[in-house]
Amino acid sequence: MKKLITLFFTIFNLISYSFHIMPDGFEKRIDNGQGYQEFYFPNNGLETLRYKFSASPGSDIRGDMSQWVEFYPKVLTVKPGETGLLKVFAKAPKQAKEGEYGFHLDSSLISIPNMKKDGSGIKSNVGIKINTSLEMIGYVGNLEPEIKIEKYRVYEENGKTKLDISIKNPSDKRGVEFGIQVKGKKNSLVRNTLGRIYEGV
Repeated sequence: MKKLITLFFTIFNLISYSFHIMPDGFEKRIDNGQGYQEFYFPNNGLETLRYKFSASPGSDIRGDMSQWVEFYPKVLTVKPGETGLLKVFAKAPKQAKEGEYGFHLDSSLISIPNMKKDGSGIKSNVGIKINTSLEMIGYVGNLEPEIKIEKYRVYEENGKTKLDISIKNPSDKRGVEFGIQVKGKKNSLVRNTLGRIYEGV
């Protein structure tokens, strides 16, 4: 029974301190003063959460913009039922070449000490530390997103009608975020698929 109770509290704490961020991407031009994005951190748990933010280099397949990124605030405290706001601004230097750049938005939960009920000392609210790292992508230059449909095919397989679409990103300097929506007879959304096509793919 003791092991079962311990497991219950572990799962409960993990749910209480789950990580949420909206939106989950940057995708801004960063050489024209418009490299700004607001990120929202809702706290649906029972305890106050405190995040500490930093930037680290992104994937090797694109340029690094982590040194061009600024955060406000660097430490964000979000009470239960509230939503915190993180402001991110990125500005590329004048000599930056056209193309895609990235950085990792790193965040970690910081323990928040509180007084114990009996007044004998302090305790930490955060029992489980959650570290996250999300890659954010920006670009330099007037690189409009473009997708080309090269071919498509409608066919039946195992009693189901299927659609194959071949799409291509003609740019060799910027990837493209895309979404595919499937709607029903009453124009209701049945499925929404998101993805990214990288440069020249």
